Amino acid sequence: MKVFEMKDVKKAFGDLRVLKGISMTVKKGEITSIIGPSGGGKSTLLRCATTLETIDSGAIMIGDQTLVDTKDGKTTYCSKKGLQEIRSKFGLVFQNFNLFPHFSVRRNITESLVHVRKMSRDEADAVCDRLLEKMQLSDKADAYPCNLSGGQQQRVSIARALATNPDILFFDEPTSALDPELTAGVLRVIRDLAQEHMTMVIVTHEMAFARDVSDHVIFMDDGKIVEEGKPSQVIDDPQSVRTKAFLNGF
Repeated sequence: MKVFEMKDVKKAFGDLRVLKGISMTVKKGEITSIIGPSGGGKSTLLRCATTLETIDSGAIMIGDQTLVDTKDGKTTYCSKKGLQEIRSKFGLVFQNFNLFPHFSVRRNITESLVHVRKMSRDEADAVCDRLLEKMQLSDKADAYPCNLSGGQQQRVSIARALATNPDILFFDEPTSALDPELTAGVLRVIRDLAQEHMTMVIVTHEMAFARDVSDHVIFMDDGKIVEEGKPSQVIDDPQSVRTKAFLNGF
């Protein structure tokens, strides 16, 4: 069953063509890692997938709903109501955490549950407590982001993304702002989610992690998918000269 699909997605910023016809499919329970050099279009792909950027042409589907489609040269997004429904199907974890600094950890996690999902405060607190236990942060519910390490902030960010019980999680380089010691804790959480068959798309520079945890790896460069396949193919035995050159740096 498809959870996420892009078809021939193109995106430019002025004269700069950032995505040059991206097509990809993610099935339920599948972990897809996107690797490649900085500036290759990976983060823009995620921003388009999660409605933070609009596309110029192509189509994006999440679950059985179409976010955007292009017909006869015209690109049309779904209705406002459809957009709300689609946004409820995914969670997004940013590289710089994006927590509200003036909210406690608990409020960062429960705010959307109460105000968007219309849960009672008790229900939202129960979800929060369960997720903080999962993230090994039960004692941090009343702390503020400034009191947490980067790794702890990122685990709160993952808990917030999981709170709405999404069908798919998108990660935009979740460890790039962390030192190696803190990185290990965040990657451990993502590995645990992989074992629970959470559907995930992960933009990452952690090659060993991508090899170990992914079902599918996509190598992107210059706005295009250069090579894709199983980790054993793309990372251990790349066929493209460009992929080989990139991986030689690791």
